[in-house]
Amino acid sequence: MARDLGQALLALTFAAACGGSTSVGTSSPTPATVFDEHFGVLIGNTVRAEGGPQALFSLPIASESGGVVSPDGRRLAYWAGNELRVIGVARDAQPRTLLSITDGEAALYFAWSSDGTGIVVGVNGGGGGQGDAPPGYTALRAVDVAGGTPREIVRIKNANVVPLAWDRKAHLIAAYEPIASGTYNYDLVSEDGTVKQTPPTTSLYFLEASHDAQQVFGHVNLPSTALRVWPVASYEKNVDLTVPAGQHILAVRWRPGSTEIGVLFPDRLELWDASGARHTFAVPPTSPSSDRSASLVFRADGKAALVGRRIESSPGTLETYTVAIDLATGRNAVVQWPGDAIEPGRSVRVTP
Repeated sequence: MARDLGQALLALTFAAACGGSTSVGTSSPTPATVFDEHFGVLIGNTVRAEGGPQALFSLPIASESGGVVSPDGRRLAYWAGNELRVIGVARDAQPRTLLSITDGEAALYFAWSSDGTGIVVGVNGGGGGQGDAPPGYTALRAVDVAGGTPREIVRIKNANVVPLAWDRKAHLIAAYEPIASGTYNYDLVSEDGTVKQTPPTTSLYFLEASHDAQQVFGHVNLPSTALRVWPVASYEKNVDLTVPAGQHILAVRWRPGSTEIGVLFPDRLELWDASGARHTFAVPPTSPSSDRSASLVFRADGKAALVGRRIESSPGTLETYTVAIDLATGRNAVVQWPGDAIEPGRSVRVTP
């Protein structure tokens, strides 16, 4: 039975692991030029404006928890019991069921294809799965969002396989096998069922693929000492982007529409690119206690970042605090409202 939680979750050779040029973006609070009315944020089942707590409309679903927004920000895929459903992010939209999980199997993780036309799901079955033991198998099943019968691409025995990305043009799926001590294998799966399993040489955690399904990063060690980055099709070409000594990473995300990775520190957001250049944006200071719940979300078009924190405005009272940063100008704006949200929301497009 599918659980109602899931992931958010992905051939370029990198030229350098670190170093390169560093530039600093100025920050000034100018809300009108930071927020974009064409986009909103999805929190629960409610779509809110980027610039405040006002609701624009609600989706007829119980919650978006475990949902994954399509690369263009226009649709949401999510679990409803044992059914994977998709719904347009629009007023009066209605969900459709794409596939169902049968008794004896379970599913949690899935990934959109980079063109938004399909979804690949990791379905576990065959017993096993106690503690850190893998299930008897993970079946990777793909389904077209437009409709049709799901098809099984491959069944990998004795492995817990988490899909990361699906490049339909290259007919490749990126996935990995997480374990308590990191990653057991990075998996490259062809649509014909061929599987290449590559074990990392060091502890590697929390893998994430770029929205165009061309690259993957993972955290080296915990706390992170580096981000390891590689082309989807060639783990052997990986490179480590070193975290500055004594610095603590709060969150890391791929920036849509680019080859840049957003790396959030307590006092700044950095964009790391393939050449090793790092562009820095100052983040307004808050209480250090808010670092424990810090999160990073990029707007669906990649033009702005939303840095979220939960702050205690008074003893026992939590508020949602979000800094929006325009990545072209460095301008920022702060939005704060009563209530506790675990993140700034998922960026969605609210206009045609």
